[in-house]
Amino acid sequence: MTAMRELQKYRVVLNATETIRNIRGKRRTLPRTSALTATRPIKSLLQLKDTLDVPVMIERPGEETAHNSRAVHHMIENPGIGSIRNLLTLTQPSGKEVAFKVGSIIKAQVIDINDKGDAVLRLAAAGDKGNLQGTVIRAYSEVPLTRGQNIFLEILGGKSNITMRFIGTSDGASETVRQNVPVKILDMLAQLSTTRAGNADFQELFNMLKSLPQGIKTAIPEFNSLEQLLLDIKQLDGKLLKAFVETSGIAFETRLKIAMLGDPGSVFQNLVALQTEGDLKALLLRLRSLLKDRNVLNSLKQTGHNISEVSGMVEKFIKNIELFQLTSKFNDMFYTFLPVLWDDLKDGEFLFRKNREQGKESYTCDINLDLESLGKLSISVTILDKYFFITFYTERHEVNELIKSQKHVLEGRFASQGMPLKAINFNHKKSIPFGQANDQGVDVTI
Repeated sequence: MTAMRELQKYRVVLNATETIRNIRGKRRTLPRTSALTATRPIKSLLQLKDTLDVPVMIERPGEETAHNSRAVHHMIENPGIGSIRNLLTLTQPSGKEVAFKVGSIIKAQVIDINDKGDAVLRLAAAGDKGNLQGTVIRAYSEVPLTRGQNIFLEILGGKSNITMRFIGTSDGASETVRQNVPVKILDMLAQLSTTRAGNADFQELFNMLKSLPQGIKTAIPEFNSLEQLLLDIKQLDGKLLKAFVETSGIAFETRLKIAMLGDPGSVFQNLVALQTEGDLKALLLRLRSLLKDRNVLNSLKQTGHNISEVSGMVEKFIKNIELFQLTSKFNDMFYTFLPVLWDDLKDGEFLFRKNREQGKESYTCDINLDLESLGKLSISVTILDKYFFITFYTERHEVNELIKSQKHVLEGRFASQGMPLKAINFNHKKSIPFGQANDQGVDVTI
């Protein structure tokens, strides 16, 4: 791996800080407000009324100038739910082999439990496409459970013993459920947690769009617009990152509500402008509707495309967006994927969140990357009292040293932009799970 490629990773960090500043300055574009929801019976996340409040605004921090090191140490809050002792450890599966995806939410029923905490659970919703439903597992529980309870668990990982965090029950209100998230949202999250799309999935979608004849794209411009949102790029910059964040579909309902809340005479123009700017979820929803039209289906059949495959792919990416929307609500942050086709990138995501500690407000962007050549790495960029704090997390020690050797380049980039960089830290992690904010805090020792 050359130093030039490492410079590219540093540019991602700097561009992310520019994205934070741009989003904070665009109050009209992405305000912190509830998403617009439909009034029909709940059938999808788009139709959750008064429950899907995706935080999409990172407001300007206060003007306090005093630096509080203790606040910095605790500013990065773990979005996981419940205390560290709310754990269950898988001890013995029964029947089929059990394989869980780290970060997924599963639902289970307590069949039996003894005074020592040995529990027998039957999985109600788990595994890819629910293929583990009905599987019986044994686990040691640090949480008081009772027979017949229906519980939600988050998979934290582990090799010999899989560790799970207790989230709550569907039998009633639970103090462990963050912000008293309704059970129906937990249930949806359990169903959607296996639908997350990676870079290979985006490449498959891009290839499908490229294979469509130009005549089809002309007749159905949504295909062409979707292709333009999935650009094959060689290098990211601040403007591209900002555009990706705003058009990823995670804030679609919020942007739609903003367009509708304007002056009555300008609502139509606002909606047209929103469509012109493009939004991944809006395009996918329109395509899902169009793929039910007989004329569209006949046109696609004539080109030799499998209709069920095209429809399935569109539905898959709608669910992927809904997963990120629901996770944003669940963890009180703005969580989005990186819908780009970038050499060496297997997966990428952004987590934006606002924290408050002892009267201090901080704003953090976590950038998680899974690279073919470097493995997984996570970069936390935090702004507090107008100062920037950056922490790199890598799974491989040699990657940590390689990034550290280019530290001066990042410092120079910040200085050239007039952005005060207070500290850069480097840490090693055995595992970097996606969908979780970094919880180790920031070391301000310089």
